Amino acid sequence: MREEREGCDVPSGIRLMNLLRARLAEIMDRERANRNAIHLYCTGSYWVAFERSAYQLRRAFPDSETMPMRLFGYPFPVVMVSVTDRSLRAYARAHILKKDEKDYKLLTVPGLPIAAYREWHAGEVEGLPASRLEWSDQAK
Repeated sequence: MREEREGCDVPSGIRLMNLLRARLAEIMDRERANRNAIHLYCTGSYWVAFERSAYQLRRAFPDSETMPMRLFGYPFPVVMVSVTDRSLRAYARAHILKKDEKDYKLLTVPGLPIAAYREWHAGEVEGLPASRLEWSDQAK
């Protein structure tokens, strides 16, 4: 019980960084094969999805927040979409979750339109620096 309380006291940003540090490779492997699911990870008061799941989440929640980013140790830009816990709870009342765990939820959705996903992803990451290394090299 104490561990659960401590987890709730950790700010969402710290929980997100811990998630990425511990599970980035697993998340990206899962997303490469993802065709009809939204994988959601809890960061406190927000649920986040990455890459293909992020695209599907954005389609399901048009008012969600989108954040393109570059992650240390990962060579490609990543797009993350987040929704509030409150929004997801409301959605779950009308939809069946394939997995409904404390820190992970899985929704099934219609097949991923790959061309539309690629166009969306390219638009979201447009303007990001090529990489941290290249940016620091240009600064010299």
